[in-house]
Amino acid sequence: MHDAEQYLLRVLRGFVLGEDPGDFTGDWQRLLELADMHSVRGILGHSVMSFPHADSAPIAQLMRRQCLQTMAFFSQRADAMARLTEALSAEGIDHLLFKGYVVRAYYPIPELRTFGDIDFLIRPEDRARSDALMKQWGFEPKENWEPVFSYLRGGEFYEIHSHVLETDISERADYRAYFSHIWDYAEPQSEHTFVLKPEYHLLYLLTHIAKHIHGSGAGARMYLDIAFFLQHFGDSLDWQWFRGELEKLDFYDFTNMVFTFVRREFGVESPIPLRKVDEQTYQDFVDFTMSGGTFGKFGRDSAVIQLKNQDIQEETVSRGKTLLRRFFPPASQIERRYTYLQGRHWLLPAAWVHRVLKNKDLIGRRVQEAQNIVTADAEEVLKLKRIYQEIGL
Repeated sequence: MHDAEQYLLRVLRGFVLGEDPGDFTGDWQRLLELADMHSVRGILGHSVMSFPHADSAPIAQLMRRQCLQTMAFFSQRADAMARLTEALSAEGIDHLLFKGYVVRAYYPIPELRTFGDIDFLIRPEDRARSDALMKQWGFEPKENWEPVFSYLRGGEFYEIHSHVLETDISERADYRAYFSHIWDYAEPQSEHTFVLKPEYHLLYLLTHIAKHIHGSGAGARMYLDIAFFLQHFGDSLDWQWFRGELEKLDFYDFTNMVFTFVRREFGVESPIPLRKVDEQTYQDFVDFTMSGGTFGKFGRDSAVIQLKNQDIQEETVSRGKTLLRRFFPPASQIERRYTYLQGRHWLLPAAWVHRVLKNKDLIGRRVQEAQNIVTADAEEVLKLKRIYQEIGL
């Protein structure tokens, strides 16, 4: 890691523990860019305001302004969500709150936990009523792919889910089936507003991180959520139940890496025993985390990611298989989007044609993707595979 990456982790650790991260004598422009990548610029500003140092004086005013702007903006977003939950309740629509909107309450300054969208879950049978309510409130539908429906109005962006997991994150367990019972773990806050049982919510947050890593990556803010979650609940959770669920999902290796990262970088001890992680694997994981930003999109070669996902347990690079799967995906991969495939996999050729027609404007991009897959660096693919194998994905 470079100086900026190391210092940003010190800032985040200081935010968790209330500690001074010390002086930064590196490239402030790079540090600001990195904070933007990981969606923690407000936290960096808070650090500069709380622990002023001589070398940060030239940008202290900028950071103070950005911190206060972040707090004001996300306070407004939270207020808007509170009004929406009231409207949903007035219509008798059950809604389950999870992820960032809930976890923000565990931060010392909730308004510094940023989010691009706010997610909540509804029961599938309430889809039509929730859609009508969102349109009545002036929201523009942006995405309408079961099981996720997104709506935009000005600076407000919501994702309404009827299910919370579209794809499995590894072949170790049936994660989709496991999280299809999410309502069984819902705890009421009011007649129609629910949150998740904390132990189950933590399992979901870990799975959500794994889903993003499976796709392209997960940045520091996702691990910061875990740090504050563990710090907030401490020993009050049923950790025996939690460990039992990890065994059911064969998810201990990944949780071990996440909790190790949280302990080493943010100073929050693990509530469960941890196995020692190979130091080179750990450093590769930290570099991978810090280089990609919040959702691992920065500087990533998507071809390398796609090649990594093909035969992930094999020490090979399967370019041909990857190309075939990219352009002719199996029914199990796309039946959530093309729902007429469910129970009718013999319609798969029709779905391939449908998919091409629906995405005809992207043909040029798909051709470029194919070229990138053919020319991708095999060593990078194998290195990434080794990281994923070591962390249990």
